[in-house]
Amino acid sequence: MNVRIAAVSLASAALVAVGATAAVAAPAPAPGITLKADHTAVKLGDVVTFTGKSTGLKEGSKVTLQVKTGATWKSLPVTAKVNHSAYKLTDKFQKKGVQVLRVKDGATVSKAVSVTVR
Repeated sequence: MNVRIAAVSLASAALVAVGATAAVAAPAPAPGITLKADHTAVKLGDVVTFTGKSTGLKEGSKVTLQVKTGATWKSLPVTAKVNHSAYKLTDKFQKKGVQVLRVKDGATVSKAVSVTVR
């Protein structure tokens, strides 16, 4: 009987030492996207560079820049692929006023940023 208890104890200790608990996979992070503009106030026709990071999105996913028009979001013809969990895109503004923008990939959207165009 003592031999059996010793064998079970030895096997348990070996599993812990090898890291059997590491076999439990952590859940995948919820998809998310950040958005930053290099300028928050520009002149008409100036270029703004947008950068951000993503979590939980596949490499090569395409993020699309959107502008808020009234209560709806309109996709602009400005996209970038996620590379190493980051992206970079640029846009030139042709309309004066405060432009509210975000990026989107499927159902995942960033928080909005504002750019004032004078």
